[in-house]
Amino acid sequence: MNRTQKFLALFYGVATGLILLSHTVYGKGDPSLYLTFGVRATMVLAAWLLTTRLRERYLLRLAFLFTLVSDYFFILAQVFDESMPNRQLYGMLGFILSYLFLILAFSRQMKFGHRELMTFLPFGLIFLYLFMNLQKFATGFMLQAGIGIGVILSLAGMTMVSTLYRGLYTRRAAWMIALAGSLMFFSDLFVAYSIYDPAFANFMLWKENLIWGTYVPAWTLLLLLMAEDRPYLEVQNHGRQVLTARL
Repeated sequence: MNRTQKFLALFYGVATGLILLSHTVYGKGDPSLYLTFGVRATMVLAAWLLTTRLRERYLLRLAFLFTLVSDYFFILAQVFDESMPNRQLYGMLGFILSYLFLILAFSRQMKFGHRELMTFLPFGLIFLYLFMNLQKFATGFMLQAGIGIGVILSLAGMTMVSTLYRGLYTRRAAWMIALAGSLMFFSDLFVAYSIYDPAFANFMLWKENLIWGTYVPAWTLLLLLMAEDRPYLEVQNHGRQVLTARL
């Protein structure tokens, strides 16, 4: 790891611990909400300040930005106006846009074959199980938004995990992308239950810690990727080593 990556890993490792601690101390209180949103805002700022070698940097920066829009409606709006009409729907739309940018960022050299289908299968089956359990709680736009974000999140997970065998990124970079996509998917499973199932709507310490204990590390991994010195594989081309993706 280079110096920037070490700083990011340490900073957001500590920040994740503080978020989990604040949930234990304050529950759903304002200090916990302010801290969580503040940490997320610094991640967006870091994504825009990083001098990254990735060609996908602008798409990733937009993905970070739209997660902050979602976090405003899911987190900060609870401080100002928790009863805001369609608050959760607006938050879900922000996530849909964010995951679309992730798909665009990591879909280069994507070929839909049997490996991609097998990679998509676990994501799709888990989403189908989730949909069958939660559809009875959703109506109107919330149902449509839930289907949309579930399909897009599954595609994002498949796209990011498939970087492991696509031959574009180094093994280290591909593992960061794949792990980030898997953690996001896992985190959003519990977010879905919080949004739709009344039994999970109230604050539950274990649920909140599972959500944020995976969500913040997932986006931290993408920051580490953006700070990676050599994210792309080198291949032989007429006796010379060149990057597969020119910067």
